[in-house]
Amino acid sequence: MKDFCLLIVSTAFLVGCSGPPPLNKASEPKVSTVPAANSQSAASAITPAAVETMPEGQNIVRPETVTAVDKRFEDGWLWVDPDGQNNPTPFEFKQGKFAMRIPTSKDLYGENRTAPRLVKAVNGDFQIEARVNFDPVEDYQGAGLLIYVDRINYLRLERSFGGLREGGSGIRLDVRKQDQYESLTTPGEVPTTAKSVELRISRRGNVFTAYWRQNENAEWREVEEYISTFPETVLAGVIGCNTATEIAVEFSNIRFLPQPVKNPLK
Repeated sequence: MKDFCLLIVSTAFLVGCSGPPPLNKASEPKVSTVPAANSQSAASAITPAAVETMPEGQNIVRPETVTAVDKRFEDGWLWVDPDGQNNPTPFEFKQGKFAMRIPTSKDLYGENRTAPRLVKAVNGDFQIEARVNFDPVEDYQGAGLLIYVDRINYLRLERSFGGLREGGSGIRLDVRKQDQYESLTTPGEVPTTAKSVELRISRRGNVFTAYWRQNENAEWREVEEYISTFPETVLAGVIGCNTATEIAVEFSNIRFLPQPVKNPLK
């Protein structure tokens, strides 16, 4: 990973992992803090916006998990379903678990910028992690963590099947930087058929490091490191992509952690 605002309502992402871009141009993204229990009605309430705007970010000084009150996300968390009016993504947030059923044609590749995601603006150094319960078996299906700057600058760490450069079942890390798209790590390089994995992205300065493990008792395994030109404030959260058969994903323990202070003597 050598060498990622908000879609407070706008045209979402440009690149994904799925393969050749679709023939039809995706609709303008719509972003909103929508109810957490009924995605169908929530999606219909989303209104389009003209430009992308990065909201004010939060410094991560203590552990924080995503929360919802009265069926609405709070503390700056935003549900983004760019094509929610035409092809809504059903979702549910219950007892700390965020589940969605990803329709086909939801991606971040070519002109298709319709991938649904739950994100929050954060500043400076942080860690984000989540458990992903997901069983992808078709090209392309992926779900995991997202670091987003704007539609042509972002980083994705996903449990996936298929994609560019080398497909199959495993963990992949992809980055979009302006006009350059790169698969930093493919499922062929980090293979797994596990239906439940934990993913983590750590930011320290301009360096983002991706990790994964199969269970909480295992050691984190480094996937790759990416040296970015991303700004101080980014959107971070979870995302789902699917250009194959409709598929369900459940995220649990979605949380931010502060970066541990480095010991200068080491």
